[in-house]
Amino acid sequence: MATEQLHGGAEQPPALSFEGVTKRFGGQLAVDDVTFDMGVGEVHALVGENGAGKSTLIKILSGEHTPDEGRITMRDEVVPAGHPWSRRDLGIAFIHQEPALFPEMSVAENIVIQDGYRDPRATVIAWRKQIDVAKGALAQVGLGHVNPRVRLDTLSVAERQLVAIARTLINPQRVVVFDEPTASLTEREAEILFGIIRQMRNRGVSVLYVSHRMEEIFALADRVTVMKDGRYVTTEHVADLTPPSLAALIIGTELPHRPSDHDARTLGDVVLEARGLTDSLMRGIDLDVRQGEILGLAGLAGSGRSNVVQALFGASDATGEITFYGESLRLTHPRDAIEHGIVMVTEERKADGYVPAFTISETITLPWLHRFARAGWLSLGRERLYARRAMKRFDVRARSEAVEIRDLSGGNQQKAILARWFTDDVKLILLDEPTHGVDVGAKDEIYRIVRDIAARGVPVIVISSELEELEGLCDRVLVLVRGEVVEELAGASINKPEMLRAVFAERPRQEVRS
Repeated sequence: MATEQLHGGAEQPPALSFEGVTKRFGGQLAVDDVTFDMGVGEVHALVGENGAGKSTLIKILSGEHTPDEGRITMRDEVVPAGHPWSRRDLGIAFIHQEPALFPEMSVAENIVIQDGYRDPRATVIAWRKQIDVAKGALAQVGLGHVNPRVRLDTLSVAERQLVAIARTLINPQRVVVFDEPTASLTEREAEILFGIIRQMRNRGVSVLYVSHRMEEIFALADRVTVMKDGRYVTTEHVADLTPPSLAALIIGTELPHRPSDHDARTLGDVVLEARGLTDSLMRGIDLDVRQGEILGLAGLAGSGRSNVVQALFGASDATGEITFYGESLRLTHPRDAIEHGIVMVTEERKADGYVPAFTISETITLPWLHRFARAGWLSLGRERLYARRAMKRFDVRARSEAVEIRDLSGGNQQKAILARWFTDDVKLILLDEPTHGVDVGAKDEIYRIVRDIAARGVPVIVISSELEELEGLCDRVLVLVRGEVVEELAGASINKPEMLRAVFAERPRQEVRS
């Protein structure tokens, strides 16, 4: 592939090149003869459906996997096989979708863990230097208000992601790989990240950006490489594409039209009433949900969105009154909610969405084992048949239902978790970031399934950081700020500008956590 210099100056070798890279696991090709390059100071997007081979390619670059064939070069010098830690010395940094962080350690320790900042004059850590470095890095990612001495697990999911990004800023880099970096970020936090990436590009740092979000690709990337089924498809200038044309390259066909007008839908009676939901963040939240309604919850991180659905799922110590189909509920544990037909897809898939050592079949059927038992014995055949049908419905891509869930890509893990809960006898579905890490084709399928379930009369409450997602799905949207519902939007008023206006309207900037 021709060398390309995007930001002025004489032509020079590519910053990073993949040349005929191939990787097999057993007899299965995960990456097949992939060849493309990145220019110096280029933001290069890498896209494809879940299972396209993106994650495997990144793991080869990181040193976690060794290619069976081909090679990777940086400015015409071969990148040797080695441990992932060796990539730091080469000037390659990685921001993973689920970054390797240490919750029990301080924020500062997580940021400087690769350096430690030992005092060269003694065998001790220079704590003051460590704190100063961490403060500088935190300020660059919009977390200047965070005390670097506090434990990481006191921060929100979004804030932890920004800490992982801050860690890359304390050392000079030549190539930085971002793998779905905004999956847990709000709009405002994402804008801070985009500014950092543009600064990197201006300094000549090359960025490999993996994302399923079209708006990010078109806002940031110079070129985009598409992969499908482990193979290279094409590399194009983003300026020469449109979102529909890129989507067609990714999935191999045009996306069906996605309706966004729900005004014509007839909703049933109110089936869920919540009054005075209160915890350390929520301040007496009231809400009603009608039969067949898709209700969205919008707001910044820390607004109380997730607290609402956790309270409705019995997964918190919140107080308040909940009435469901005329029955007063006392939800002290998720099993109480499940017994009443209330189910939830959580935001933190890795932390509380699945058991890593379980198979796909065990993950999908875990809450419903009684369906496959007779006289106290579990029918593995019936369980696996059910799992295979659910996998087909949600396009969970794996060799079989016996594959361990931790061995799937993030998107396929999410689809397996969704398949667990979307059953015929569910009465209320709570979705917290349901398309987190899911590709454009799978997103459309998830949207279709959500609409089909709502059309059968099942109410759905959905939280999403993608405001376009709420715009396209919801009949109503409640906007939350600092634990309170500040506005209700319906019909044509459900749009991104209105939601942003409601979040920030007439509030001092310093009062709204980003």
